[in-house]
Amino acid sequence: MRTIALANQKGGCGKTTTAINLSACLAYKGKRVLLIDLDPQAHATMGVGVKVEDLTRSMYEVMLEGASIEDIALEVRPLMDIAPAAVVLGAAEQRLAGVDGRENRLLNALGMIHKAYDYIIVDCPPSIGLLTFNALRACNEAMIPIEASFFSLWGVGRLLDMIDLIKEELSHEVRYKALCTIYDGRSKFSAEIADDVFSNFKDRVYETIIHTNVKLREAASYGMPITEYSRRSRGYREYLKLANEVLREEARVSVEEAVQTSVDKPVKEIYGPVPVPGGVLFRINAPGAHSVSLIGNFNGWAESVTMNDDDDDGVWIAIARLDPGTYEYKFIVDGDWRNDPSNPVDVDDTHGGKNSLVVVK
Repeated sequence: MRTIALANQKGGCGKTTTAINLSACLAYKGKRVLLIDLDPQAHATMGVGVKVEDLTRSMYEVMLEGASIEDIALEVRPLMDIAPAAVVLGAAEQRLAGVDGRENRLLNALGMIHKAYDYIIVDCPPSIGLLTFNALRACNEAMIPIEASFFSLWGVGRLLDMIDLIKEELSHEVRYKALCTIYDGRSKFSAEIADDVFSNFKDRVYETIIHTNVKLREAASYGMPITEYSRRSRGYREYLKLANEVLREEARVSVEEAVQTSVDKPVKEIYGPVPVPGGVLFRINAPGAHSVSLIGNFNGWAESVTMNDDDDDGVWIAIARLDPGTYEYKFIVDGDWRNDPSNPVDVDDTHGGKNSLVVVK
C-alpha cells in the first residue's frame, strides 16, 4: 500500500484538484484508493459529490476521538472511497495542542485500516501545521503541486524543512516529488517557473505537467472527478498520464521501502534474499561495479533483472516477483557470474559448479 500526501502551504496550487483526479484515475486503472480529506475547507469532500452538511462523522472524529477511518469512509466511486472532512476539523490543531502523541494521530488511524487499499491519498490543508505534519508523518511519499507563480515555489521551502525535521527527529523518511500545475502554455513566465522547478528538483519532479483547463474547474463545481465529467478534455489526459507515472514507480518504491534503514533493523547491512511486499529482495555488495543483474531459473536463465545502487554505497538491489516455490539464481557482476556470497544454501548446477538457492513460501 502506497501512502501519498498532497501538500503545499500555498492555496490555489491545484493540490485538491490533483488529489481528487489522481485518486479517480488510479481507481479507473483498477487500483483500490482511499482519499483522505484532511483540509478543514473540505474541498476534496465536496469535489467528489459529498454534501458536507449531511455528514454526521468526519476526519474530526478520527483525529480527536479515535474513531476508525473505515467507520467514516464513504464509497463515492467504484474502487474509490473518501474519508471526508468537515469545517469543524479546523479546531483540531487547537484541541490537540499539548496532547501527547498528537503528531501520530493519523499514523495510528491508518494502522487500524483492514481494507486492502492499494493507494491512500491525503489532501493536506494549505498550511504548515499539525494536520500537515500528521499527514507527512503517516505517509511515505509527498507530492508537491507547484503552480506557475513565484509564491507557490517560494512556499515549498518550509514544507521541505518539515520533511527534513521528520526525518531527523522521527527517523521517518518521506520521498517527495514536485508536480507542475496550472501551467499556461502561452505564458513565458509559466515556462520560466517550470524550468526552475525542473532545475531545482531534478529527478524529483514528475514529467507530467497539468495545464490550466476549464473542464477541471467545471468538474469540481459539479462534484465530479474528470474521469466522469469529460474524458475528451486535456485535464483528463494529463491526470491519466500522471496516474500512469505513479503506477510505473511501484517497483522502484517497493525497493526503496524494503531497504529503508530503521533504527532496530538496518536492512541494507543484511544480505541474502529477503521476502518483502511484492516479491523477494535480492542484494549483493559489489562496490565499484558498473553493472549488476540477477538471473535464475525463474526466468529461464535468459532475461536478467537489472539491479540498482541508487545511493552509490556499493550495495546493489532488485526485487523479483516470485510465486511460492524453490528457485536457483546467480548474480552477474560486470559480466562475471557469481553465487550469492551471503547465502550459504546452494545446489549443484549442470556445469560442475553451484547455484544459490532460495525458497519462497
